[in-house]
Amino acid sequence: MRMTDTSHVETTVEREQPFWRTAWPEIGATDPESLRRRKLAVRAGHVAMIFMVFVAAGGAPIAMPADYTSWQIAGLAVAGALYVWWNVIGMKGVVALVLWERAEPPSIELRQPDCGAFVFFFIQLGLAGFIYLVSDRGRVPNLAWLALLPPVAFSVFILEWRAIATVSALMFLVLVLSFHRWHGWHYAGYAGLAFSFAVFFTIVFSMLAVQSERARNEVQRLAAELRVANCRLREYAVQAEELSATRERNRIAREIHDSLGHFLTVTNVQLEAARALWPTDPVRAQEAVQKAQAFTQEGLQDIRRSVASLRNSPLDSRPLAQALQDLVSAGGPDKPAAKFAVLGKPRNLSSPVELSLYRAAQEGLTNARKHANAERVEMVLDFQAAQTISLRVHDDGIGTADHARSGGFGLRGLRERAQLLGGTLEIETAPNAGFTLKFQVPA
Repeated sequence: MRMTDTSHVETTVEREQPFWRTAWPEIGATDPESLRRRKLAVRAGHVAMIFMVFVAAGGAPIAMPADYTSWQIAGLAVAGALYVWWNVIGMKGVVALVLWERAEPPSIELRQPDCGAFVFFFIQLGLAGFIYLVSDRGRVPNLAWLALLPPVAFSVFILEWRAIATVSALMFLVLVLSFHRWHGWHYAGYAGLAFSFAVFFTIVFSMLAVQSERARNEVQRLAAELRVANCRLREYAVQAEELSATRERNRIAREIHDSLGHFLTVTNVQLEAARALWPTDPVRAQEAVQKAQAFTQEGLQDIRRSVASLRNSPLDSRPLAQALQDLVSAGGPDKPAAKFAVLGKPRNLSSPVELSLYRAAQEGLTNARKHANAERVEMVLDFQAAQTISLRVHDDGIGTADHARSGGFGLRGLRERAQLLGGTLEIETAPNAGFTLKFQVPA
């Protein structure tokens, strides 16, 4: 409703242009070149129409004044002036369309004259017929027939096909009947044939002008839609950039937690073992310190890789099963004792799937070594299902209560990984009943 009201207001504003602005649109210093040319075309069109009416109404009386009475000359002068004024008034809407510069498409109602198409053409045809019939005295050559062409041209701008044909037929009939009055039917047929070519070319060139104006309006409409689409695209781009940045931050956070958390946990376990063994078994304590140092260096390298946009993967140049076996063996003989098994025939997996399974294994082992106080931990990589692959990490530790199943940041990160791949993360735990992590994704 709001758009309709705005269109109505704009149409009213266009119709309120003064008469002389319609006939002679002002060319501003800041007008773009295309608008300047259209204003010049409107001026030229009105000058041509005025000249045509002048020739049709005044050409013969000026050349042959003896054939006309004073009343006829006065009537032609008045009718010619009214004809020009009425044509300009009727074309106000068409001129507004030609000069349309707004982004939104113009209202189709703007094309119609204020008084309505029927009233406008009724008066226009009457004036055209009067000028022609009074000016035509049967002399040959005679240019009075030019007065019959403006209604034909205007009908193309304002009316539909049937109405255009009706206006053209009426003008044709006026000319034929006038020639019949002065020269008979034989000469009237010849004159009608000649006039039909003038009508045809008038319709063709008027149609070209109408199609050009419609094409320009369509270009303006598409340009407006394109501007709106570009604005929306920029908004979507900003949203996508923010979403991408958020996802990347979450991904980096997951990678740092999964890699650094794992290495620090293993290092801490080795250092605690070294401290406990140092008084009684310095050799094994030294071995534990060396392992802790090795894991610290490996963790440092992994962090550097993460900072470098995580381009490298801990699985580079290693099969998934081998990487998981290395994770299990990293704890050495210390508790919890870890065991790894592969079920089914291993198959090639995509890099995101392999990395997610590796991070799930890291999280499961880290929880078992850090929190579970477990004696044993088992890891199983299962390839038996055709459409999915799963990783199960189970420890016999102290477990946890149901309300804590949501886990910390590590488990939240695993859930995000599973959701991104279309998989699932299942947690089974209870006090003194161990902890089981099952990570399953499409293969």
